[in-house]
Amino acid sequence: MVPRNRLLSRNWIVAAGAILFAGLALCGFQFGDRYGMNSMPYAQVQPLVSDLAKARRMASEGNIELLAGETPKGHPVNLRGEVSDANCFLASHTHAYDHAFCAKLCVAAGSPLVFIPDQGERIYVVLSPQNAVRLPDKVLDQIGVPGVAVQGRLVESNGMTGLAVDRIGR
Repeated sequence: MVPRNRLLSRNWIVAAGAILFAGLALCGFQFGDRYGMNSMPYAQVQPLVSDLAKARRMASEGNIELLAGETPKGHPVNLRGEVSDANCFLASHTHAYDHAFCAKLCVAAGSPLVFIPDQGERIYVVLSPQNAVRLPDKVLDQIGVPGVAVQGRLVESNGMTGLAVDRIGR
């Protein structure tokens, strides 16, 4: 015969394990990717950029946090310099008018943008003014043009600095 307090101890362990399992299952349901949206191929996600309302509905139904349309927080700045593609600039320090066509082609293919200020050594990753909102053509048309004036916000994280471009001009 098993002593009564030992039986209570086993029952307590079984009950605690059941509660823990139920809690984890509930967390997985409440906070998880309900429909496997995080594993969707890029080609399926990319068209949603033109329909943020649909993307928001899908994310809400799939229990996914979506920051689309939000403005990156940062410190306001006014800078003068050049927007260029990261691939060529970082790999060969190539930029400016002689490189404008190539830079636009690289960006059109998916290369990230960088901002190279006229003064200073820091290079900034170019961010759009709102998450999941394409950079305006006014910005993209200025790729490779030295001496453009940019108004935006500096966003810093983990040693990197981004420049969310609000306005660009000559």
